[in-house]
Amino acid sequence: MEALCRPGTTEGFLGTDAKLLIARGVMSQDPWEPRAVRGAVRVLAIAPGTDERALAVLSEALAPSVEAGEVEWLDPIAGDTISAQVLFNRLRSGKSPHVVHYLGHGGVDLQGRPVLRLADDHDGEERWITVEALARELQSSFAEDLRLIVLESCEGGKPGVFGSAAEILVKAGADAVIAHLWPVRADVARLCSVEVYRTLTGSDRASGDIGASVAAARRTLLTESAAAFSPVLYLRASDPVIFNFKNRRVARPGNESRSKRLAPALQQIIEKPFTLVLGDNEGDRAVLKNEVVQFLVAQGETSDPGLPLSALMQQCAMRYGIDVCHSIFQTSILEQMQGSAPPFFEAMGRLLPPGVHFTLLWQPYLERAIAAAQPQRTIYAIQPSLRSSGKPRVIKRPAGAAAWKMEAAVPGRLDLDNEIVVLRIYGGYSAEARPIFSQPLLTEDDHLLSLRSLSWIEELLSQPRTRPSLFAGLLLRKWRHRMLLRWLHDERPPPKDSLAIVPSSASLTEPAIWDSGGWLEGAGRVAVIAEELEQLSALLLDAAQGA
Repeated sequence: MEALCRPGTTEGFLGTDAKLLIARGVMSQDPWEPRAVRGAVRVLAIAPGTDERALAVLSEALAPSVEAGEVEWLDPIAGDTISAQVLFNRLRSGKSPHVVHYLGHGGVDLQGRPVLRLADDHDGEERWITVEALARELQSSFAEDLRLIVLESCEGGKPGVFGSAAEILVKAGADAVIAHLWPVRADVARLCSVEVYRTLTGSDRASGDIGASVAAARRTLLTESAAAFSPVLYLRASDPVIFNFKNRRVARPGNESRSKRLAPALQQIIEKPFTLVLGDNEGDRAVLKNEVVQFLVAQGETSDPGLPLSALMQQCAMRYGIDVCHSIFQTSILEQMQGSAPPFFEAMGRLLPPGVHFTLLWQPYLERAIAAAQPQRTIYAIQPSLRSSGKPRVIKRPAGAAAWKMEAAVPGRLDLDNEIVVLRIYGGYSAEARPIFSQPLLTEDDHLLSLRSLSWIEELLSQPRTRPSLFAGLLLRKWRHRMLLRWLHDERPPPKDSLAIVPSSASLTEPAIWDSGGWLEGAGRVAVIAEELEQLSALLLDAAQGA
């Protein structure tokens, strides 16, 4: 259709006409409206595998728009470790994009379903994900923000596959999808991306019209080759306007970063001795929840995906035994540990003072970061046992040493003025070069009964109960987090000058609960900052270097 030419012309193609915008439509009952964007349009690139050329091409294409402040380039999900679990984990834990740009191969599986290729496994075997599974995850994670998906195949992709994939993605909730009908050269893909994003996100635009943007890209590509008709547009609505820029203010990222500083309350707490209380990773929990739901369904169980992870794990443990739960956990979490630790941990590794700190993470990111940043300190990492009579597992990285070694018990005397102790309350994997698995808190019973087995920790709690706490990633709307804080502070308010950092994506009521102290009778006000940890990382690293 796009390649039809008006009578009497040689280049009057319908697909390049600025007045007649052609798009493929799908049937959908989902509501639609343009997304109001007040700043830069956030673009997330997904590029599984070891070929970084396509990602570099896209990054170069967007560089002018990023420099102008029209586009924000989010950390790409790329590399040779991107399995389905890693992909979902990164999608759930990262910043919400307006545009997802997929770079890779497409295909059709034996059941005739469109699939996208991920990174190969350790044995070199190909790994694929169905487009339907990806569509569900994108709709679940980014329903409020996501408007456009771009499917771009490098050379070697199968023609036509991305067309059917685009239909599935549009039906699942994306307002628009751009797909290439056949593989295009890197230079053609770059030129296409430049024109689409420049026309769609330009600061002089009152709205982002994806139909006009694709038509403009086709006119530019037509001067080079017939590749102009490779990109096609799929729409869920009759209106191609997907972004509303009415109240938009664009600022160059360089000027913005120079003017941004740590919040005074955060600057104040890191300048004095404090206790870090680090929450768990919602991305890891979401991946694990998906795994246990799939297991229960495969056994013919009736399982409500709306239940929290602890309830689903309780169901699995009562029906099939806790060892099955642990097997599911190890399969899921070990794969997540293959990726590098988020930069927030590097910053905390440098900033943490001597004393006792707490982590609910199943991975040993925190203690490894401390060991790397503070080689002159002795560090203990302690994983409590869930059994009332069980002994905790203790490992020690002596000052000046490179390796962790196991200790028989918690030392009778700890030099908390010079040494660092990390209490791994939720268990999981140790910081050793070959991580050791300890029984994690998974089920409802685990969370309800675990704190009873920690009487031996009382001696270590005197310090955290008297100096300010930095709560990072804890949500008072979660009962297990409230239980932990009540236990940690012995049913008393947190110390004066304590500070909570909650995700900016959290409910608006979350900061109000911290601020009011309504979560605990007699609790005073706890200052709160609504910010994603990854957005604070660069500022915290600057503060650590300054210190």
